Amino acid sequence: MKKLFLFLLAVVFTAGASMAQINQSMVDQLGNDNMATVEQVGFWNMSYVDQWGTDNSADITQNGLMNRSYLTQWGHFNTAMVNQIGSNYSTISQLGIGNTADVTQDMSNSSSITQMWTDYNHATVNQIGYNMSDIYQYWGIDNIADVYQWGQNYSYINQFYSEWVEAYVEQYGYFNMSMINQMSVWDIANVLQNGDWNSAYVDQTDNFWSEALINQFGFVNWAKVDQMGGMVDFGGILQFGEYNQARVRQYFGYSNWAGVIQDGNWNLADVYQYGGSLNSSMVEQTGSDNWAFSTQKGGEGNRIDIEQYMDMNTATAIQYGGKEKTAYIGQLGLWNMAKTYQERGRYNYAGIAQTGVANQAQIEQIRGRYNWAGLVQNGNFNDAKSLQVRGMNNEIYAEQNGDNNVAGMVQERGNGNVAAIYQIGNENWSYSEQMRGMGNEIVVLQNGEGNMAETYQYGGGATTALVGQYGEANYSGIEQMGVTNSLADVFQEGNYNESVVLQYFGDNNTATVTQYGEFNYSGVLQNGSNNTATIYQEGLGENSMVIQNGNGNTATVTQSDAAINP
Repeated sequence: MKKLFLFLLAVVFTAGASMAQINQSMVDQLGNDNMATVEQVGFWNMSYVDQWGTDNSADITQNGLMNRSYLTQWGHFNTAMVNQIGSNYSTISQLGIGNTADVTQDMSNSSSITQMWTDYNHATVNQIGYNMSDIYQYWGIDNIADVYQWGQNYSYINQFYSEWVEAYVEQYGYFNMSMINQMSVWDIANVLQNGDWNSAYVDQTDNFWSEALINQFGFVNWAKVDQMGGMVDFGGILQFGEYNQARVRQYFGYSNWAGVIQDGNWNLADVYQYGGSLNSSMVEQTGSDNWAFSTQKGGEGNRIDIEQYMDMNTATAIQYGGKEKTAYIGQLGLWNMAKTYQERGRYNYAGIAQTGVANQAQIEQIRGRYNWAGLVQNGNFNDAKSLQVRGMNNEIYAEQNGDNNVAGMVQERGNGNVAAIYQIGNENWSYSEQMRGMGNEIVVLQNGEGNMAETYQYGGGATTALVGQYGEANYSGIEQMGVTNSLADVFQEGNYNESVVLQYFGDNNTATVTQYGEFNYSGVLQNGSNNTATIYQEGLGENSMVIQNGNGNTATVTQSDAAINP
């Protein structure tokens, strides 16, 4: 009786140990030359293999506790491999010819691969930690999806009705998310994320041979690349830091290029390209809370470059149509704002460079060819604006050094006109306007504080206006209308001096004004041709007026404070 009891006890313990280590494997094969290999080590692992077709191959290896693998192969020459260590979950569904799926999991990961009505697609998942991955490949040929995850991340890849597309994802850290959607031909998507809570999105639809790249290092960064209906486009985003956001949108273009690099925190970049060919846009930002917006619609060979350093700067560059236009914005400092707008036109250039605090600059170029505009500001609270409409070979340049200076410049139509403004100091103001005309030139130099110059040229040709003011609160006003081969030259040194020169409808007129001192005034009016006026005033409160109507007149005025003898 005692022996029987011991025997029953041994049976119970053996059965209990067997139940504790139970693994389950199910293989269902229908067809010819299918092969399935299952190896299980550990406790409560489960594997299911369903093969219908010819020459399918399945290899399952499980080591650990409660691993789950579900594999379905319908078709021919499909291959699947699953290697699980820990407590993982994997499902693979293959329907087609020559598809391959490879899953490697360590710790507690989840992977889903679906290859339906596809031929020669490839999917690879490698996970370490607590990651999740979903790969969907439907109605495609020779597509590739490759995922590597370390930590606790999520990846989603959808390749629908595609051929020869490739998607690669690498994630290191925690709570990163990547989503790639491809419905195109020969496109490539690359995502690399290292850090926590980063998000990356790629959408490629109806493209051919385009590439999207997203690399993010840091925390809570967001990036998205959209490519639709284009060919041979490239969109890339590289971000370092925290809370940066970047988006690239490329639609219906050919060989367009867009890139964003951001290093810092809370930066924002938006690049938009629609249509056109061979256009490029580059945004680079370093610091915090900088914003950059780049838009290109249509056109060929146009280029935008934006660089911003330090904090809270804003840049906007817009190009519509045209050919081989260039826009550049470079800002260093705080709260600076810059905008360029170019519509149609060919071979135009717009450039802005600013250093300091709260400077503002704006350039607009509409139509025209070979027009050039450059604005440079160093200091604080300066403001510069320029406008060029139509015309050809016109040039605008303004440079301001100091604080609270203002420069405004307009060129409309015309050919070969030049306007240049240089201001040094504080609270200087200058405005120039050139309408039509050919080969006209304006040059303004102001050094001091509170000086003001306004210069107008309408029509005519080969006419020059020169202004030089040094001191405080000096004023120069020049208007040249319908004159050719004429010159207005104003030089003032001191304070509160004023000069007005008016030249109308003639040829070969010359007005030269020189004033030293304070509160001096000079006025010159020339109406006709071959007139000459020369004014020299030195002292306090000198006053001169010259009016010339007709041709061939000459006037010379010299005034200075007389010495007082006892």
